[in-house]
Amino acid sequence: MKHEEFPKPSIRINEDEVSTELASINIPDIVVPDYGKPLLERRMRCRLLECAPGGTIPIHSHENRPAILYVLEGTGTEHTNQSKDPINWKAGDCFSEYNDVEHWVKNLSDKDPLKILTFDLLDDDQAPSVSDCKSGC
Repeated sequence: MKHEEFPKPSIRINEDEVSTELASINIPDIVVPDYGKPLLERRMRCRLLECAPGGTIPIHSHENRPAILYVLEGTGTEHTNQSKDPINWKAGDCFSEYNDVEHWVKNLSDKDPLKILTFDLLDDDQAPSVSDCKSGC
């Protein structure tokens, strides 16, 4: 994966709109597994993911599910095979996840949910099962 700095500088589109690129995935960088559907045959899903106070988002892989996520509310700590140190999440953070990314997240609050907006490129014909995750989803 290529590393890019985000957010990028804001660009004024017109007198009413300002655009800031928060995260991106360069499509040619996505490695589709041999069993995976081509990217153009996938469905994009947008969902609101809520993790309960003190809860965790279990370990999972993005090997066949490229995604961009945006932290709406709350704080969390991500543990990933991409970094030896935990990564702190806070409202306004945006991340891309694909290829060999495996991670899990802990909600750091004991009273507030961690709310994340996710955009995934789903391979509906290849539903992941527990045995599909290298680290055990």
